[in-house]
Amino acid sequence: MEDRRQQLVAAAIKVFLKKGFHETTVRDIGAAAGLTQGTIYNYVRSKDDILYLVCDEVVTAYQQAVREALENVVNSSARLDATIRAIIEAMYEHQDSILLIYHESHALDRRALHAILARVAAFNSFVGDVLTEAIGDTALAVKNRILAVNIMTFLPTMVALRRWDLNGKVSFEEIRDELTSFIVRGLGAHVEECDRR
Repeated sequence: MEDRRQQLVAAAIKVFLKKGFHETTVRDIGAAAGLTQGTIYNYVRSKDDILYLVCDEVVTAYQQAVREALENVVNSSARLDATIRAIIEAMYEHQDSILLIYHESHALDRRALHAILARVAAFNSFVGDVLTEAIGDTALAVKNRILAVNIMTFLPTMVALRRWDLNGKVSFEEIRDELTSFIVRGLGAHVEECDRR
């Protein structure tokens, strides 16, 4: 069942990116996934449900990638750096899906959108805890911690949203390293090179 879901989500991402959510039919997704419409309706009730599955899969994937990147990092400053790097890497790895979410998530029904946004808010809270651990009571250059967390979690989306300008001009490694350094410096949460272990 999980394999079929993955197959359906992967096909939906490709078709939604190519045709757009509104122009895509369940039949189109089925053809791309190698599944009949009847089989698809065993897993979902509508095309809207497929879009929710796509959004849910993307949010789960990048959040899990960040948590896994932090599993063996104990130094709090290093955890901050690792968090930002992992977010950037996850955005790069899932850039097609991230682009799709930014283009099409408005088509989710209110309940599905709230569910996705609640998961993003919970993740932001997790990132906020990492930030608090790293800096303690030290004042940040960005005075509002909610704003600081949103900078940390949103700025990395440029990997997907600005790929039209970055691809072929800047290596991913340079983007990751410079963007991480830029965010850390911009927050005023200086991470020493020796702490990045």
